[in-house]
Amino acid sequence: MSEILAPLGGIEDLCAALNSGADAVYLGMTDFSARKNAENFTVEELKTACTECHRRGVKVYAALNTLIYDSEIERFAECVKSAAGCGVDGLIIQDLGAAEIVRRICPQLPRHASTQMTLNSVSGVRAAQELGFTRAVVGRELSREQIREIAEKAGIELEVFVHGALCVCISGQCYMSSVFGGRSGSRGLCAQPCRLDFTCGERHNVISLKDSSLVEHLPELNGMGIASFKIEGRMKRPEYIACAVDACRKSLDGERFDYDRLAGIFSRGGLTDGYYSGSMAEMQGIRRKEDVENSAKALNGIKALYKAEYPRIKTDIRVELHEGEPSFAAGSAEGCCAAVRGEIPQPARNAPLTPESVIDRMSKLGGTQFIPGEVTAEVGEGLNLPASALNSLRRELTARLDEAVLRKNTPVYRTYPLTPPGSAAHDKTGFEWRCEVYSSGQLRQAVELPFGLIYAPVRLLDENTPCKERIAVIPPFVLQDCEDTLRQRLRELREMGFTRAMAQTLGHAQLLKEESFLLHGGHRMNIINSYSAEVCARFGFEDITLSFEGTAAQLSQIRSPIPRGIIAYGRLPLMIMRRCPVNGGAPCGKVHIFDDSGKPCGGHICDRRGNKMPVLCGGSSVELLNPDLLIMSDRMKATEPFDFAVLKFTTEQEISPVLDMYLSNGKPSGALTRGLYFRGAE
Repeated sequence: MSEILAPLGGIEDLCAALNSGADAVYLGMTDFSARKNAENFTVEELKTACTECHRRGVKVYAALNTLIYDSEIERFAECVKSAAGCGVDGLIIQDLGAAEIVRRICPQLPRHASTQMTLNSVSGVRAAQELGFTRAVVGRELSREQIREIAEKAGIELEVFVHGALCVCISGQCYMSSVFGGRSGSRGLCAQPCRLDFTCGERHNVISLKDSSLVEHLPELNGMGIASFKIEGRMKRPEYIACAVDACRKSLDGERFDYDRLAGIFSRGGLTDGYYSGSMAEMQGIRRKEDVENSAKALNGIKALYKAEYPRIKTDIRVELHEGEPSFAAGSAEGCCAAVRGEIPQPARNAPLTPESVIDRMSKLGGTQFIPGEVTAEVGEGLNLPASALNSLRRELTARLDEAVLRKNTPVYRTYPLTPPGSAAHDKTGFEWRCEVYSSGQLRQAVELPFGLIYAPVRLLDENTPCKERIAVIPPFVLQDCEDTLRQRLRELREMGFTRAMAQTLGHAQLLKEESFLLHGGHRMNIINSYSAEVCARFGFEDITLSFEGTAAQLSQIRSPIPRGIIAYGRLPLMIMRRCPVNGGAPCGKVHIFDDSGKPCGGHICDRRGNKMPVLCGGSSVELLNPDLLIMSDRMKATEPFDFAVLKFTTEQEISPVLDMYLSNGKPSGALTRGLYFRGAE
C-alpha cells in the first residue's frame, strides 16, 4: 500500500499529521529548506519529531532541498550530520552536489530526488537511480499515462504530489522570483510572482493556477505501484494538513471523502487535476474573497480529525494468570516483542476471572497507537486479579512495546568527515564563444561566424546542416512526451554525423549518454557548487554551463574538473511551462520566435507595468523570457575566469552585431540587465 506523506511546517503540525493517519511526514530544518519561510525544525525539534513518528511506525524525511553555494558547504555538512543523528529515514535533495556530500558523509542515509531536479521522464528516473537515489519525486506536470509508464519502467520508488499548490513552471526551472527580485525559488525564498496579475489581452492572472488535487485518483495511482502520495503544504495550518491526510486516507482505503471540505479548507478558485487528466483549459485560479470565507467555514470541526491518537499498529497479546505465579503478559507488534510480569492472582471470593473478561480488559488499547489483534488468555480456575492490576499490566506491556517499536524504527547511521572533491580542477587554456539559436535563419548565420559551439534544437537539424562537428543538439525539454521517438531521431542524427548534444536535465543526460552523444551541460542543470561540477564530470559531461543564479564571483570559485561556462547574453529564461498562458491551455505545438523587428510573433504576456514578456511556444512546452536583455559586453572582465560564454539569440538580425559588440567590448545602449552576476540571489 502506498504511504500518505504529510507536510510539517513546524513542530505544532506534528499532531495533526499523526492523529489523522499519515504514514510519513516531511519537514525542513532551519537551513537549506525549500520553504525557508516556514517555521521549520531545530535539531531538538527534529529529534522529537523522529521519536514521536518512529514509535508509531511513521517515517520522517528531511528536506535539504535547496541549491547550495561553496561557501555554505560546511554548514550543509553539519545539517546532514544532525539529521542523521536524529535518525531521519531519508533526505530530500535537489542539488547534485548536496547529494554527493550526503553520500560521502553518510552513505547509508537514503536520498530522495526532489521534484526540483526536474525528473519528468523514464530516463530522468534512471539517471537518479544511477546516482544513488532510492526514490524520485516526479513532476507535477505529468499525465496519468506518463506517470504509469515511468512507474512501469523505473527501478526506484516513485513519489507523486497528490494535493496542494501547483506552480505553473516545471519544478526546478523557475527563475522569475530571482531575476525579478533576487529571491530564488531554488534557494527556498520564492516570492510567488506568478500569483500576480499577468495579463494576455483581456485575460488576467494567466500564470496563476488552481491547486492540484489527485485525491480521487489514489486507488488508481496505488495500482500503478506509486510508493508515496505527497501532500504539499509546509506553509499551511494544522487543520489543512489533517483535512488533506484524512481525505487521502479515506480515498486510499476505498471510502468516500468530503471533497467540498477539502476544496474549502484552501483553494484558489477550486481544485484541478488538469495535468493528470490531460485537460489543461480550466486550470487558472487565484485566491478570491469567497475562497477565504470558505476556508473559515471549513475550519469548523476539523480539529476533531486529530484530537485523538490514530491507532495504527496491530498488536497480538497473550496473558497467563496461574495460581501462585506473577501475572504474565506478552505482546508482539511490527515484529517487536515484549513481556511483563505483574501482581500474583489471588483466590476469588466472588465471581472468578474468565478468559473472556481478561481478554476484554487487555484489548482496551484506546489512546495508544496500538490496535488489538489476536488477544488470548490462560486463566487458572477460581482466580481473581483487580482491574487496576490488569490495567497496569496492559499499560506496562504497551509501554515496553512502544520502546521496542521505537528502537526498531529508528535508523542508526555512521557518519564520516566530508572529503573535498576528488578530481583535479580543470586547467583553463583559453576562452571560447558559443551561441544558442532558435530558428533555421539564426543557425545559418551562426555557422558562418567564429563560434566554437552552436546549440541548436533538434527540429532544425538534418543531413544538409553544415558544420555538424560544431553543433550540439538540444532535445525537447519534456522528454516523457517523446522519449521513444526522440531516441530514434537521435540515432538518425548520429548517422548524419552529429556527435554533440546539450543536456538540460538529468533525463537528457541519461538518454544522450545512452545514444553515445558527447554531453554538454546546459544552465538548467542548476550547477552552482564544486561538488555538483564533479558529479557532472563523473557522469560523463564534457563541460557545463553554470547556473546564472550565482554572482560572477561565486561562480568563479567553483572548482570543476571540466570546463565551465556562463550565459553572457540574451533574454534570461523565467519559466518553462507545460501550459501556455497565451492559448490558455495546452501548447499549440507551433514554434514561435521573434520577427525581424525583434517583437515576439508567437505572443507575450504583460506585467502590471505593461512590460512585455515573450512567450516561445513550441512542441509540448512553453518558455517565458525576461523582457530585458542580459548584456555583459562592457563587463567582460567578469567572464575571464570561465572557459566559455554562451550568447542566447532570439532574433536573426542581432547575431553578427552582438558578436562584434562582445569581441570589441562594446558599450550597450537601451534597457538591459546584468542578471544576478553582481547583485546575487538569496
